[in-house]
Order: sequence, then structure tokens, then C-alpha cells
Amino acid sequence: MSEANPSLYELLLQNFQGELDLHAVDEADQPVLSVLDNVQRILNTRAGSLAHLPDYGLPDMGLILQGLPGSAHALVASLQVTLLIYEPRLAALAIDVLPQQRPGHLEYALRVQLKDGQRATLGALLGPDGKALLRHLKRPDAGVRLIAGGAV
Repeated sequence: MSEANPSLYELLLQNFQGELDLHAVDEADQPVLSVLDNVQRILNTRAGSLAHLPDYGLPDMGLILQGLPGSAHALVASLQVTLLIYEPRLAALAIDVLPQQRPGHLEYALRVQLKDGQRATLGALLGPDGKALLRHLKRPDAGVRLIAGGAV
């Protein structure tokens, strides 16, 4: 299976998260949507909840949110490591913490480059309940060069 395809999970179910039919999405957009779905699953899983993959997921978000804004940088470091390990289609990732608009919420942008060369920007909102909501914002500028863990 090519890296430019949706995941095996999505191919078997024939849909993306939210029951979005696989064939309702343009084939060129399917890899980015598939990555978005997988990243959201990772962000909504707490580290230690899978016995066979103890580092899959993120730490307790309640503690991160209580420590805002100082804890945001620790979260970014954890995000970068975890996502680059558990989303194999990512070639590069840069995370920008956005200004806090509402107390108890953390917003950040994930600028990603897939191994097939596609780029996208994902917006993430982490709520006080620890749940992450992701959305596909736009394709980043072609002039931004991403490296694992940051932008150059």
C-alpha cells in the first residue's frame, strides 16, 4: 500500500471519521484527511492507556491545561515526538502554539509535510475536558521548509 493512500482502517470501513464516505472525498485529499483522523486519535488517547504501546498518546491533559501557558511548550515537545513516531506518513512537523483565546483551552497549528510531499496545516483545539478537535485549515506556503520538530 502506498503512503499516498488512506489507512488500511479507512479502506476497510470505506469511510473517514464522522462517517464521511471515502469516495465522497477527492482522491488527492484523502491522504491528508486520513492523517488528520489518525492524529486526532493519537491526541485523544492518553499515554499508558494501551498496555502494548505505553508511549502512544499524550500525557494527562488536565495537568497540562492547569499549567497553561507555561506547560504549552512541554506539550509541544511531547506532541512532536509522539506524532512523528505513530503517524508514519509524516515526514516533517512544526507546531505553533496560538494565543490563548479562552481560559482552559489551548489552540495550536500543526504544519505537516507528508512523505509524498503534500503539505497541510491542521488546527487543533484542546478543551478543558482534555479532548482535542482537529480541522484541516489550509495548505501551508510553499516557501516554508519543514524539518522534523520545527520549521526552517
